Amino acid sequence: MSQRYTCMICRNEIAHLGAECPYCKGRYVIAEGASPRMLAFVLAVMVGVFALTGIYARSFKAESRGRGRLHFEAAESKMSEGLYDEAIERYRDALLYSRDDPTYRLGLAQALFAARRYSETEIYLVGLRVGDPTSGIVNHLLAQLAARDGRIDEAVSYYRNAVHGDWRADADETRLRLLLELVDLLEESGRTQLLTAALLELTDGGHDDPAVSRRLASLLLETEVYDRASSIYASLLASDSKDRSAHLGRAEAEFHLGNYLTAQKHYQETQRYGADKSTEARIDLCERIIELDPTGRGIELAARFDRSRLLVERARAAFMTCNNPSGADLKGPLPPNQAAVMGRADESLNARRPRASDAAVESNILLAEEFWDLATFRCQPSDPPDEPLRHVLAKLAR
Repeated sequence: MSQRYTCMICRNEIAHLGAECPYCKGRYVIAEGASPRMLAFVLAVMVGVFALTGIYARSFKAESRGRGRLHFEAAESKMSEGLYDEAIERYRDALLYSRDDPTYRLGLAQALFAARRYSETEIYLVGLRVGDPTSGIVNHLLAQLAARDGRIDEAVSYYRNAVHGDWRADADETRLRLLLELVDLLEESGRTQLLTAALLELTDGGHDDPAVSRRLASLLLETEVYDRASSIYASLLASDSKDRSAHLGRAEAEFHLGNYLTAQKHYQETQRYGADKSTEARIDLCERIIELDPTGRGIELAARFDRSRLLVERARAAFMTCNNPSGADLKGPLPPNQAAVMGRADESLNARRPRASDAAVESNILLAEEFWDLATFRCQPSDPPDEPLRHVLAKLAR
């Protein structure tokens, strides 16, 4: 059998080893003999093919987007009707045609959330947040999921991001609503420090809703931010001077600030629009505090001196009460520090001709404070022996 030889290029049979391949030679002849017109024609055909391919691809993409849009609109319609499971299917269909569209993915996440499929919801939301960490709605949904699971710190962080995030419509109203949601969460979870910060942020933001202002002022009272609470109540009263609850709130805030005259005035205004015994008792307490306070405005030196001596007498009586709740006489000597205070009190109160002076007033106030410190050390803080005295000394210590 004779040996066969093949071309190393086209693998067709040739006559002998090293012989010229007639097939390859024919191709070269065609290429070398091709005219410029023929080459231009071939090039034009190739360009046309590429152009047609591009047009087809664009047409295909446009058709896919159109189909995705139709499914998305159907999903939105189902959502508005409350048909969440059907909406989920339509959103999934839309994503088949545009897998990475964030609008479709967010719609699906919202539908899953509405359908209470929370685990799936969080998976989509976490992915969306990676792509857009400033999205207000994504952070808000994540905050609600975290709060629902009791992950309070995580929920607070998401709420913060949502409040300061991107909201394309009604941004101010939405941020106010989210801050109020955050306040509810912090109040329920007992996070007082964070609650105070959120309330102050709400106060600084400004708003025109009286109901929001009223609730905000009430929470500020509860968290002991009395100056801000009083300011909000003052604004409410500027709009409606007959607002009983605002008068009562302002009175409480001013009372805790030690402004007893202002507090008494607003307690009295409260009574004009509906009397009650607790407010009447508060008015009486304000009166007794004001009568005992040696630093009140417009008080002459002699009256200030008399009040300072009365402070010492009542603080001494409180000390005796706390040391002897049963009323029995003291037995045995007092400890040295208590004996020293008692001796100075006896000297001040038993002086035959006491002289009124600013220095004497200040000395009596300091003596009363020493007695009070000794008394409150012995007595229960929740059961002070002399409430007006406690408030006066607390005011003087500020």
